[in-house]
Amino acid sequence: MSRTQRIGRDVFASLLAHKQRAFLMMLGVAVGVAVLSAVIAIGQGTSARVMELVQTHNLDMIMVRAGGDVQVFAQIPNVELVSGTQNKRGINLVYEDRSAVTRIFGVEPNWADIRHRSLIAGEFISSADMASMARVTVLGDTVAKALFPEGGAVGRTIRVENEPYVVKGVFTQVGSTTEEDFDDRLVIPMTTSARRLLNRNFLEQIVLRVADTSQIPETAERVRALLRVRHNMGQGRPDDFFVREPSDVSDAAFKTPKMLFSLMGAISLVALIGGGLVIMNLMLIAVSQRAKEIGLRRAIGARTGDITQQFLLESLFVALMGGVVGVALGLIVAWGLDAAGLVVSRITWLPFVVAFAACTLVGLAFGVQPARKAAHLDPAASLSGRAA
Repeated sequence: MSRTQRIGRDVFASLLAHKQRAFLMMLGVAVGVAVLSAVIAIGQGTSARVMELVQTHNLDMIMVRAGGDVQVFAQIPNVELVSGTQNKRGINLVYEDRSAVTRIFGVEPNWADIRHRSLIAGEFISSADMASMARVTVLGDTVAKALFPEGGAVGRTIRVENEPYVVKGVFTQVGSTTEEDFDDRLVIPMTTSARRLLNRNFLEQIVLRVADTSQIPETAERVRALLRVRHNMGQGRPDDFFVREPSDVSDAAFKTPKMLFSLMGAISLVALIGGGLVIMNLMLIAVSQRAKEIGLRRAIGARTGDITQQFLLESLFVALMGGVVGVALGLIVAWGLDAAGLVVSRITWLPFVVAFAACTLVGLAFGVQPARKAAHLDPAASLSGRAA
């Protein structure tokens, strides 16, 4: 049997002989790795979902908040479609004995094309609805399920702020981010919102769809220049309007998840360091308890390097076993939260690689001191029971 094989045999024999201590050392690392793995899986799932929503709604769209000025944007090169938008939160809806509170949007017929919103039932607002200021509405998926859990919303009459509106269509489910549910809303013709429901002559937002997404920065600059001219903005004066490009939308969408996952990552790092400290302290105690064993091994020919290697391998093996348990627990938690609809998770190879690297670092870093202490015990003092 080679020296390496003997050291490996001694490592497993020692851990099996002290199962409770090995379990406690492994547990600290497992907790940190579990949190880290869950954070990675949920973070990847959330990032993918946010990017999917951004790509679905915003990569070919520029948003303008200027209070008016709708059709003037159609003359700008690269602008395909333009729609004004009014909106208000806290709108009360009632159908028979069911109710909901949601956000309403007053829009133009081309709004659905600009926002890439398809319907699973019915049809969208028409030019005739705009001309007649019709009390018709298209429901988001969340609203439709709240008022019509068994389906069949199209053609029914609901009350919007106590006024009757006929449901003309239902949007296909889009999804949500950590900040907004894109299905918790309804839309009505903008003329209806402006003159009947909200009684406003100004817009909260104007949305523009561009033909060539590679020219979005140039198109946005043309929008800004046009608005400054129309608003008589002198040189050096700050804009009294807001133009948002797709990059601004994606940055805003990722901001909250990044902050949350940075915090959770920091917590997992603290837990890993705590697990490493548990390993180090328990192994330092073990060195004192195993002084006679170490002294005997030195007396029969074990080298200082052999003792160092054995204790480092014990620390490394415990950390890696904790990592295996932690990854399994973390991914199970992430999967369970996803199945419950609380988060979006995605399981890839990344948690395994990160866990392996983290556990290797923890096992080696926190095993050095106990290994050095064990290797430098005086054999004669260890055999006589006088080791410190």
